Amino acid sequence: MRAGTATQHERLLRLFRRNADKSSAAGLTGIRFSGVGDGSFIEIDGRPVANFGNCSYLGLAVDERVKAGAIEAVERFGPLYSSSQVYASVDLYAELESLLTRITEAPAVVLPPTTTLGHLACLPTLVAEGDAVVLDSHSHASLQLTVQVLAGRGIEIRPVPHNDQTVLTDTLAELTRSHDRVWYLADGVYSMLGDLAPIRHIGELMARHGNLYVYFDDAHGFSWQGIHGRGYVLSEMPWSERLVVAAGLAKSFGSGGAALFFGDPELARTVRHLGGPMTFSGPIHPPTLGAAVAAAKIHLSPEHAGLRQRINDQIAMVSSLLAAHRLPVASWADTPIWLVRVGDFDRVLEIGGRMLRDGFYLNVSAFPAVPHGEAGLRFTHTLSNGRQQVEEMIIRLAHHVREVAGEPEIVVDLTEIEALPRSGEADRLHRSTD
Repeated sequence: MRAGTATQHERLLRLFRRNADKSSAAGLTGIRFSGVGDGSFIEIDGRPVANFGNCSYLGLAVDERVKAGAIEAVERFGPLYSSSQVYASVDLYAELESLLTRITEAPAVVLPPTTTLGHLACLPTLVAEGDAVVLDSHSHASLQLTVQVLAGRGIEIRPVPHNDQTVLTDTLAELTRSHDRVWYLADGVYSMLGDLAPIRHIGELMARHGNLYVYFDDAHGFSWQGIHGRGYVLSEMPWSERLVVAAGLAKSFGSGGAALFFGDPELARTVRHLGGPMTFSGPIHPPTLGAAVAAAKIHLSPEHAGLRQRINDQIAMVSSLLAAHRLPVASWADTPIWLVRVGDFDRVLEIGGRMLRDGFYLNVSAFPAVPHGEAGLRFTHTLSNGRQQVEEMIIRLAHHVREVAGEPEIVVDLTEIEALPRSGEADRLHRSTD
């Protein structure tokens, strides 16, 4: 261990603990609610609060067909079949994998209960001695955890600045010359800032380097993007034998569990039989599998195209409202995830508390969920949230941000949102700054 490493770790831990203690004391984390109604609110202490902290982007978590799928599975199998899926599993596993293969047009492996365990099943199995790993610095914590396991085996790990295409290009050019294979790890849709990976640039790098393998965590892009919900990554990139995509089913898909998709069927077979958590962790519970099967059938139906259009229309509407109210968001990418930057965490807590008292639940976000010094209010929106509810939330948020934090130094960079649909309010804002 390098000198000072332990001290640095302790400082980071103290900062993390301080932020966690403050948000908990303010009543903004660790919230327990007693109901979800139609998905647009959560009930806290008997009071309905509009929910903008939910990642079920298509609203399927409260769909009656998905609920019925879970109930039917409980009736058939009980709430749990307690065995490693390598030995024996309920037939819903096979049905779900078949449906997911139809969605993505690639071999699917349904994983133990979480995407985190999926990463741990896949990457330590496929990444070999002589390989190197390049990791986007904003990659999800579950990928960061998995990389630590690889580093413990002596695999060379090279972090690169977030979405810095120049550094990535140079790093891959160097490492692909000196290693058998290079694995690039990144998110498709980033869960905190709501921004996107430069998929097409990465595809160009794969074409340039024949030993470059790419592993995307598309948990937040799967289901609401792409034909049949195959996700953001697969809507931007064709399949390659050197591409692996992880998808969480506990976000927009509306059920739970996770899956991996492979351009190379042999890699899928290897992970299915040799991935550690496939043998040593518990299974996805039958009601979750039943819900996922029902959700997959919705994705494969003509209905899904309408759901996808509705969420994209909602994203455009939210973009327009945020621009009209000149809120300093971290990214203008077309996703249902937004971070309104404030900076000082105490101010974030004050704004979050005011919003909760007004009847709106948003996520207060600070280090380590976002970079230190970039604390803010993160919110998501789903098809359960109506237009009026969204408008009221943004109006209240804009008011509190200005009252607590003042007018931001940089409110809106209009060059970033030139192509976005605008409401009349946003059009007037645009003209007034010409």
